[in-house]
Amino acid sequence: MEKLTIDQVASLACVSRSVVSRVLNNHPNVSEEAKRRVLEVIRKYNYHPSSVARSLARQRTYEICILTPRRSDEALANGFWTLLHLGIFEQCIRRGYFVSLSMLSADAEEALASRILYEHRFDGYVLLTQEVASCVLESLSAREVPVVLVGHDPAHPHVHSVDVDNFAGAYRAVRHLCRLGHRRIALMLGNAALQESRDRRAGYLQALRDARAELDERLIEEGDYSQHAGYALMKRWLARGPDFSAVFCTSDTMAIGALLALYEAGLRVPSEMAVVGFDDLPVAQYTCPPLTTVHQPIYEKGQWAANILIDQIEGRSGPAVQVNLQAELVVRSSCGALA
Repeated sequence: MEKLTIDQVASLACVSRSVVSRVLNNHPNVSEEAKRRVLEVIRKYNYHPSSVARSLARQRTYEICILTPRRSDEALANGFWTLLHLGIFEQCIRRGYFVSLSMLSADAEEALASRILYEHRFDGYVLLTQEVASCVLESLSAREVPVVLVGHDPAHPHVHSVDVDNFAGAYRAVRHLCRLGHRRIALMLGNAALQESRDRRAGYLQALRDARAELDERLIEEGDYSQHAGYALMKRWLARGPDFSAVFCTSDTMAIGALLALYEAGLRVPSEMAVVGFDDLPVAQYTCPPLTTVHQPIYEKGQWAANILIDQIEGRSGPAVQVNLQAELVVRSSCGALA
């Protein structure tokens, strides 16, 4: 049988077209008897309303766009982003929205603006990182398009955002190393321009102060959250002589690179160098030795971002909120506590 139209559903249920529409939209102004007849027809004929008609009726496309940085280690290859995207995708499916994923870099901003921001109308956008927000947020805000930012940005306090408590997570990691007796602890930062990096650096510094451990600015260096950056930074430190006994890496990917450099140098982890990461990616429990790290709820962060955005789209949100999820230390062998 051909797919029914809404008018045919109305005829079979002996109601008007508007009644069918109210039932489909869960409108309260429908009698129980009329609702029963409509739902019976819908079930019997497996009726599904046209997505196009549904969009026109509600002035929505039921499609959102994720804008992610256009860098291999921060877009698709990194396990962090895979979990985050999955959280967004699955929550959008639950709430009846399609999701498109587009990569963004500063040099592609003009082309993206014309194709993604203007030619295709999305109901809202998830912006991954401040880097993406700096490229498109002004344009989206001017058009009053719903957005949510993954990662807080002090420059845009009126934008909904979700992140983990980066300060607390870093503090717990470094405080743990201090309690294990380490006095000189190196810090591998990600992109220092990002608020999350600044917060993790602040947590590191506060933990050192509280433990009265030594602070040496030469032991703080910036990378880009990649395995290669972690590897290269550790090689550079080891080349000048390892004058520290532990390293806190602000991502698991950097920690994995650091572990390889230590292995190649013949240094044993954790007896000669303790290593702690941040993120608790699935691979962290399978490194050699298993990686002590700060767990952040990456999948749940994606769910939060999707819900915050869809609530805006559907008119259910109020003033901008900045959600901070908890970060917890997961102790494994690489720090020495379980050795």
